[in-house]
Amino acid sequence: MNRTSVATLKSGACALFACVCALSGSGATAAIVSPPAAVSVTFSYAYTNYNGGDFVFSTSATAEGCGSGWYISSADPGYKAAVSTVLTAQAGGNFVIVYGDNAQLWSGSSGKYCHVQAVGISS
Repeated sequence: MNRTSVATLKSGACALFACVCALSGSGATAAIVSPPAAVSVTFSYAYTNYNGGDFVFSTSATAEGCGSGWYISSADPGYKAAVSTVLTAQAGGNFVIVYGDNAQLWSGSSGKYCHVQAVGISS
């Protein structure tokens, strides 16, 4: 290997290390979280007017910072798909796997409802 190749590799490794350090430090208080296993939907509410029609639900187990449950904003691009997934699981008695952002809490309650990033049905 010549000096130019070694210098390029060293430079790239340093840049990668710097990115990893920056990312690991930035998520100290906020994170995408999930309950430890698939959970059941215990209740759900569809708001007709609040924030354009937000949807909130609670599950049989919570995740760090999401003690009250989860919310899907009516402005989310995947709103219809996510809400239908939750309602299908709830009606069918199936479990869901849910991931949410505990730094984005729902403003419609004093409870801790985390913003859903992904939700799926588990059998």
